[in-house]
Amino acid sequence: MKVAEAQALSLEAGAAHLTQVLQAYASAEGLPPSKRAAWQAYARQAHLDALFLDLKHKEDWKYTPLGFLRRPWKLSPPQEGKLPVDLVLRGSAAQLVPPSEDLPALRSLPTPASVWEALLTPAASLHHYALSGEGHLLLAPQATGDLSVQAATLSVASSAQADLLIVPSGSGLLLIRLHLDAGAGAQVRLFLPAAAGSEELFVYILLTAQLAQEAQIETYDFTATPGWKRSEVRVRLAGLQARAYLHGVAKVVQGAVVDHAIRVEHAAPHTESNQLFKALVYKGGHSAFQGRIFVHPEAQKTNAYQSHKALLWEPGAVAYSRPQLEIFADDVRCTHGVTTGFLQGEMLFYLQARGVPYEEARRLLAQGFLEEVLSRVPYEALQAWARETMGFAR
Repeated sequence: MKVAEAQALSLEAGAAHLTQVLQAYASAEGLPPSKRAAWQAYARQAHLDALFLDLKHKEDWKYTPLGFLRRPWKLSPPQEGKLPVDLVLRGSAAQLVPPSEDLPALRSLPTPASVWEALLTPAASLHHYALSGEGHLLLAPQATGDLSVQAATLSVASSAQADLLIVPSGSGLLLIRLHLDAGAGAQVRLFLPAAAGSEELFVYILLTAQLAQEAQIETYDFTATPGWKRSEVRVRLAGLQARAYLHGVAKVVQGAVVDHAIRVEHAAPHTESNQLFKALVYKGGHSAFQGRIFVHPEAQKTNAYQSHKALLWEPGAVAYSRPQLEIFADDVRCTHGVTTGFLQGEMLFYLQARGVPYEEARRLLAQGFLEEVLSRVPYEALQAWARETMGFAR
């Protein structure tokens, strides 16, 4: 396949093409050194074209800095579609099995503390797994200093409940692809914490999810790293009364790029979605939010909400917001709102007039700004961790 052809691929087709490129890259090891270097250079360029370079010319990538792609990234060895996975459970009644087999019940959730302790434990290597009953999964993909690509598929059975954490680490360019299928009545909570990383960690996460009747997904995206991170979430509410609640909070420090690209499709009646994202942006930080709500003609009685607010902490902070509504049904309730600005002097004056020092007043206002999102995190331990990460420990 020529590079020019690869540039025309969609992201989904690019993911399929990626597998071919990685396989070809591995087979190049048998070539003479002179031809091997040329082939690997082509494979790298074709891969980046398929996944990124075409997309940067589209509206969805309009506000996303991609200068780091000009680096001579070297493809890491093929991952064979595997993600490091750690299953954290209590009791012996739970195990990971292929989706085609009978699934035992995963009956007990761990305490949040045990999940974070598990970050330091070795991980098994799986790529396609399923959950039935209740379970807690931890994915810990690690960048290797070069270009790493990892993908996984998660199937959650009808009426099952699952919590999933994706915790990227290391340095380099890390592309993560996760597809989620939620059966009727399933409940899934996805946590995307990013607090430990370097300026040399570039993370692109693509989550695609399809929800059956009365299924529900919640996402919680926390970011306070100095690197580059784009979280792209595409949810299709395919079943009657399916629900999606998507949350994000970012502390965008100097040199950091935090980008959220959200698309929620309402494809069935009586579905509901809510997008709530906030960003605290420092001088030299770059925040971007693009949220889209798409309501199909058959999705009558849809309720859809979208809100993004960016607080510019000091001059030189950059924040972009692009809300979008595409509605093709006539009996729906859809709203969206965007605000961007600095702290208001009246608020600071009110606190200072009551004896609160200037810097403490600013800190309290920033904490109150983010608290609307942080207070919705379902676990107190995770709430405390998120507040500490954002610099607002109680």
